[in-house]
Amino acid sequence: MAAPAHWFDRRLTKTLGFLLAAWWAPAAWSATALLLEAENGTLTGNAYVSAAVRGYSGSGYVTGLQEATDTIHWSFSADEGLYRMLIAFRAPHGAKGFEGSLNGTGFSGFFPLTTTFAQFDAGLVELKSGTNTLWLGGGWNWYEIDRVRLIPAPAPGPPLAVAPALCDPEATFAARALMAALAADYGRRTWTGQYETNEAAYIRSLSGRRPAILGFDFIDYSPSRAAYGARPSFPAEAGVALEQPGFIATISWHWNAPTNLLNTAEQPWWSGFYTRATTFDVAAALASTNSAEYALLLRDIDVIAAQLKKFADANVPVLWRPLHEADGAWFWWGAKGPEPFKALWRLLYQRLTGWHGLHNLIWVLSSPDPAWYPGDDVVDIFGVDQYPADPGDALASIWGELKTRFDGKKILALTEFGGVPDLERMQRLGVWWSYFVAWTGNLGPKGMPAATVTRIYQSPGAVTLEELQARPPVITDCQRAGAGLNLRGAGPRGAVFRVLASSSLAAPSGQWPEAAAQVFRGGVFDLVLPLPPNPGQMFYRLVTP
Repeated sequence: MAAPAHWFDRRLTKTLGFLLAAWWAPAAWSATALLLEAENGTLTGNAYVSAAVRGYSGSGYVTGLQEATDTIHWSFSADEGLYRMLIAFRAPHGAKGFEGSLNGTGFSGFFPLTTTFAQFDAGLVELKSGTNTLWLGGGWNWYEIDRVRLIPAPAPGPPLAVAPALCDPEATFAARALMAALAADYGRRTWTGQYETNEAAYIRSLSGRRPAILGFDFIDYSPSRAAYGARPSFPAEAGVALEQPGFIATISWHWNAPTNLLNTAEQPWWSGFYTRATTFDVAAALASTNSAEYALLLRDIDVIAAQLKKFADANVPVLWRPLHEADGAWFWWGAKGPEPFKALWRLLYQRLTGWHGLHNLIWVLSSPDPAWYPGDDVVDIFGVDQYPADPGDALASIWGELKTRFDGKKILALTEFGGVPDLERMQRLGVWWSYFVAWTGNLGPKGMPAATVTRIYQSPGAVTLEELQARPPVITDCQRAGAGLNLRGAGPRGAVFRVLASSSLAAPSGQWPEAAAQVFRGGVFDLVLPLPPNPGQMFYRLVTP
């Protein structure tokens, strides 16, 4: 489960000065650029034109944006194509999220604090030939708009390729193979994902497709919840079992504070992962390694390690996403600022990989503020959690900022989303998340339209479980291992495979003897075959029934 009031609270942290305004010199404007002055738009609610603060263009700017109904509307003509949207704004009261809609499709972004007018790069947008409509307003309000410029832009290129190396030098072959598969598709296709198996079944009933990734949470393994009788509704064993049909596991952990739960009617024990529901001080606990609180941190980590070990024992790699959204400070692990959080992240990494020897984990960070980044050496994938007012929002401005920071360095993923993102629109605008995982509760009759879910899951740009299962098995490595031969490869997760061996490549495949038969665990095989005496030249073939 995730924090309520998602789209409002979660987005507070996505700015804090790092979505800086994009500055463009006057010479950069094309002669065909479109200029929409705010004072010439149609204003609603409390919005009004002012000239009190210098630095605006035209005859003034629009202020008074205090409520969701305070908006600026434009209707204008354009040629069909891609345009870069640049918004001249002022946000003197702090960083502010804003909303907008272009031709009926929503978009959003985060203005950084500025007492003077600056320009914000809202990313690429699509205009149609003829009349277009645009409005701005809402979100957190309390910002001011001077103008919008729309500049014709070329088709965007994909992100740079990312080396699939994992931060854990002892990562298992299964983990490395999964990361390599994600890296191979990055910038080409987006893997689909969903929290909760019941919603995955619903998606299949609509589209005939299943998400490639399934997510669940270790929340009820937290000792301070177990003490009150909480039991996991989806235990680790069930997660391991998802390997057989081929799903890839992503696991979050809403870590109930180790101790000092308020446990009141307003803040019950089961809400103890929230900052507001505990007095546990993570900074103080980390500052004293001899303290009882530090010992409780280790106790909780060790409990979770026992559950993750079940995946490791079954050779199942995990997209491991702990301590998410720390920069929002609504969870206790982020309540004391970035330095304690980074120390806790490193402690968790060292305890799980070094102490417990868990090398099947791919470490996924979901805290976008740069000040909270614990380091390249302990992060494999960089993710964001987004709940836009319109699920069709392409998140172009957020993608652009993260691509600037991590292009060619880290794979970017949409680790939580309120619904199923419009992959087709995103990809047209150059937004290439490696994968998305939709949070539970946003589908069904009261959620996204069934036709939209079907369209996205059947899109050529979406990688579903069916496609992963259809990919042919391959031998990726072959090395001498003592008196044998070590073969490694990948194939459909959970499927039975056979290794055939022959001294003659020309022999009909039906005459190749079987050398081994096993199951793809973690989507890989890793086995040692004994070599016959004086084998000479040998050939191997990997097949599935």
